[in-house]
Amino acid sequence: MRKLVFILFALTLITCDSIKFKEQALYDKYELPVSEEESEHIFFTEGTGTMWNSLFNCGNFEVSNKVAYEGKSSIKLDWNKANCEWIGFGNSFNNWQPIDLSELRFRKALSFYVRTQEKTANAIPIVANLEDYAGGGSYYFIDAGKYLNGLVMDTTWKQIIVPLWHFPIFEDEVDIYSIKQMKFQLEGGGAFFLDEIRIIDYSKEEYDKMRAGVELMRPKGNANQTVYRKGNFEEDVWGYESNECQTLAEEISNSNSKQIHWIYNANKCNWAKWGINWNGWYAMNLRGISETSKIYFKLKSKPDSKFKVMLEDFKYHKTELFSSENPGVKLEDGWVSVTIPLKNLNLKQKGFALDQIKQIYFEGTGEGELFIDEIKIIK
Repeated sequence: MRKLVFILFALTLITCDSIKFKEQALYDKYELPVSEEESEHIFFTEGTGTMWNSLFNCGNFEVSNKVAYEGKSSIKLDWNKANCEWIGFGNSFNNWQPIDLSELRFRKALSFYVRTQEKTANAIPIVANLEDYAGGGSYYFIDAGKYLNGLVMDTTWKQIIVPLWHFPIFEDEVDIYSIKQMKFQLEGGGAFFLDEIRIIDYSKEEYDKMRAGVELMRPKGNANQTVYRKGNFEEDVWGYESNECQTLAEEISNSNSKQIHWIYNANKCNWAKWGINWNGWYAMNLRGISETSKIYFKLKSKPDSKFKVMLEDFKYHKTELFSSENPGVKLEDGWVSVTIPLKNLNLKQKGFALDQIKQIYFEGTGEGELFIDEIKIIK
């Protein structure tokens, strides 16, 4: 038996050169699918695709070929929610395949271009929703003040970019590992064109750069502004009605110049205060000058007068400008000039709306008498 096996093996070796084998692939060529991070997530560009809308009798939704940011069409949308319980529209940005945004959302943003149909608008009352396959979602209001690359929306195209990391994620409300679509919930009313709605790559550095650019677009305040406008006392000042707490009046000084005279007693009551606005009680603008300008005023007081001077904006942010308790300032020595650099107040860090300054106001913290003159902002 062993001899027979050897003979067969030898014959195989002798004849192997004459044997031809057919080429056969061991596996089919297979290309890996594009990763979620690399794929382009498009919501709307040149057609509706699987986009849906439910506006009922409270609005109109159509694809218009009259205007477009890019290509030939855009979404023409107008609505007035009125008595409709829910109106809006939506689409998948991943061909209705579940997408895991648990990590991607820190590097992605919702982007679209918007313009009004006729008028200007400061806001677009839309709530975006990242919806999962169970119907849960992360709802987030699209605040144009935070996400518009511009100051207002008008009949020119402007981009809105909303970082996905700003969407609130609560485990019991949305499955961020399996997002199905983006829904837009419409509130209030509006009339806009929308185009190129998609999820884009985006970073926190890019967002900060965009917001810094928008900040530069805002109108700057005048580096020199007169706060106490002599002769406009009753128009510019509140608190001048005499009461048991204080008397406040504009009077003529010995040098035949007008000044403010304030007598107060905060120990008797809590209404020893008054304020001044130098723009007809509209907002004053300190934007763009907070690093270069100063607040200046002159004071003269009787001994032991206790008070403080404050700055306030229309959003109720307050900060102290000056106090009679400040060391190194002797108000009993006659007229004293006080200069406060705006940059020392750290207004941005304190959340001040620099173009919405409301007033400078004086508040008694004890009993005293004070003369005030030459309140101004100087470069």
